[in-house]
Amino acid sequence: MLHCKGLSRFDVGPQSGRNGLNTLADQRAPLSQANLFWLLQMAGWIGWMVVFGLRDAVWGQPVVFYLTLCLEAGAGFLLTCCLRLVYRKVGRVTGAWGARATAVLVASAIAALIWQPIKNYSQIEQLSEFEELYHFGASAYFVGVLSYSYAVFLGWSGLYFGLKLYLRLGEERRSRMLAEALAVDAQLKMLRYQINPHFLFNTLNAINSLLLVDEAARARLMIQRLSEFLRYSLEGEAAAKVTLEEELTSVRAYLEIESVRFEDRLTIELSIAPGLASCLVPSLILQPLVENAVKHGITPSEHPGTVLVSASRAENDLILIVSDTGPGFAVDEHEASESGLGWKNTEQRLALHYGDQFILARRARQGGGAEVMIKIPISVEGAST
Repeated sequence: MLHCKGLSRFDVGPQSGRNGLNTLADQRAPLSQANLFWLLQMAGWIGWMVVFGLRDAVWGQPVVFYLTLCLEAGAGFLLTCCLRLVYRKVGRVTGAWGARATAVLVASAIAALIWQPIKNYSQIEQLSEFEELYHFGASAYFVGVLSYSYAVFLGWSGLYFGLKLYLRLGEERRSRMLAEALAVDAQLKMLRYQINPHFLFNTLNAINSLLLVDEAARARLMIQRLSEFLRYSLEGEAAAKVTLEEELTSVRAYLEIESVRFEDRLTIELSIAPGLASCLVPSLILQPLVENAVKHGITPSEHPGTVLVSASRAENDLILIVSDTGPGFAVDEHEASESGLGWKNTEQRLALHYGDQFILARRARQGGGAEVMIKIPISVEGAST
């Protein structure tokens, strides 16, 4: 069995991980979150002035009242912008909801204390002239309106985080849709350049050769494997994750077809550590890598070779390695290992499924040949992924 030691020696491609999300960035909604914030922020505080201005217009308020209202809204606008900066800073430092809730309570209280002396100061002075008519005085009134101001900033904070959650869920939904579209495209590409006419021609020719030499049993086995492989390729759910056992069944069917064609020149080794059969992986994720191993590791060599596919666990990560014992990487590693669309398609699909929580890397195999590694978080069937 292959062991995943020395992962730092792998040559991680320049687009692996975070940069693999370029496809998503190109598909984002035209109105960014930052622009949406400023649009709603300005509209909200202008609306505040309009609503309270119309409400008090019936009382014949003096002009100074409306100037105070503008000052109040402007101060609220600036203070809530400051709240946004605080919340973003806290979010970068920690993702804990307890810390965020504490930041909301404390920052909103400070904002209310700053806003209140600006808000309705003239009303407090007017009330002080009539405090004998009421059991509560100006100080009690101040506490009451301060609580109101605190509620305003708490409400603004709730709307802010609610909108962020809504936008994040929308972004995740768009990501899932893009993942589905890319998976469909991957299947179509696979039929076009992975299950290409040469592969089908060679397979059918090998079946015909077996029948001519009365190897009907081997011919039937090859037809069965070809049928299984085509069924998996055509009927597998686009964008769905399948179990590792199902993925390796497809890989095994493909390699067994090739082993009949190459006869004694191709040896197959599939190794999966105990307990990993139910782990979920994107469907067809290993197929381009396995085909590259056959194409670049077995076909050019006149000597027998081996294609190895292994699965192991490293803490909370699943390690998948496809390797061969062929001539290894050429001088032009892009030609030898990335094979154009196959490598890029694998990388983009991993990015859409796992964000920056994956590694797609390659290196020369010790003892000759080449290895390609996929490292992804472990998820199992029936669990939240």
